[in-house]
Amino acid sequence: MDREKRTSIVPFAPELLPSVRGFCERYWSRPRTAAYYDWRYLQPQPFSRMFLAIQDGECLGMLFALRKQYLMDGKPTACLEVFDWHSLPELRGSGIGIRLMRAMMHQPERIISVGGTADVLAALPLMGWEAIGVARVFELPVFGDVLAHRLRRRTGLPEPVSRVALDVLSAGYFRPRRRKVPGGGRVLPSRMLPEEVRQLYRDETGYRFVQQPEPNVLRWATSSAWSGGYQFLAFTIDGQLRGWAMTRTYKTDYGLGAAILDVFAPQPDVALYTWMVSEAATSLMAALPRRLCARASCPILQAALLANHFRRIAPDVPIHTWPKSAGGRPGSLHITLNHSDGWLLPYDTETQATATPLS
Repeated sequence: MDREKRTSIVPFAPELLPSVRGFCERYWSRPRTAAYYDWRYLQPQPFSRMFLAIQDGECLGMLFALRKQYLMDGKPTACLEVFDWHSLPELRGSGIGIRLMRAMMHQPERIISVGGTADVLAALPLMGWEAIGVARVFELPVFGDVLAHRLRRRTGLPEPVSRVALDVLSAGYFRPRRRKVPGGGRVLPSRMLPEEVRQLYRDETGYRFVQQPEPNVLRWATSSAWSGGYQFLAFTIDGQLRGWAMTRTYKTDYGLGAAILDVFAPQPDVALYTWMVSEAATSLMAALPRRLCARASCPILQAALLANHFRRIAPDVPIHTWPKSAGGRPGSLHITLNHSDGWLLPYDTETQATATPLS
């Protein structure tokens, strides 16, 4: 009997955490403290699913998902956002990865996949998944060293030669600045998502497919000592809540990085999103990040990012769902970095701190 047939696909249970840890430490460069594994795999159990490929007590592969609430055509729909779909490299082509995904596909929720490796993107259509759109990746290189490093890699030009000119370019063109503020517009920062934000999803949002913020999931993610610092912004006009945003700062190999994880307003227009993006970007500059990142499937949000001088980078990120939508492609998607693991990675592998306990 070959190895694949001797491997069992099982749901995660706390007693399997040592096997999970062994797999992760073979496969990824991630934190290796007990506190990290408690936060990453035990704390989210009420709103996560994970399947493991186990043989003789050893984990050979895994697939993880966070359970979130979406609105599809205004109807609340429970969805699983999948990521960390991997098996050991020597088992590539063994069928273990397919078995892991088949186990997830037997769950009652709809499943969402954002991006993935070339193997993932090739496998999903063959398994009956539907491609429903793409998200575009953007960056704002607010300091010239980011561009100088890339230029050296592409052309061999020494970084000191180009950095001065690129610092001037970044300061003059890419440095965030506040855009036109609507009459009566205010920005209210907070460390946690204000409860009233969920009211923004009660009426027509203008999107056929949009994730609703889940307080428990957000509390878990922001309690991490390994994913950096998070902030929430509430936007009001004449005292009425109009939208919200979520930002993050985190360590990278080239210094501090930052991201606009989410920007949402019901029935948005480019002017509104342009103001919201500008406020989110300028709020991050106190930490002096080397660059800002964002991702958007919504054309209105894409236009707002471009209006704030964000530049498109990298190929578009495909978005898939299973099962196929009965009424055709959902369309009008709102997918950002606040999906799958875009709001968690990269992890800080140096800190030994523990996560803040969930209350």
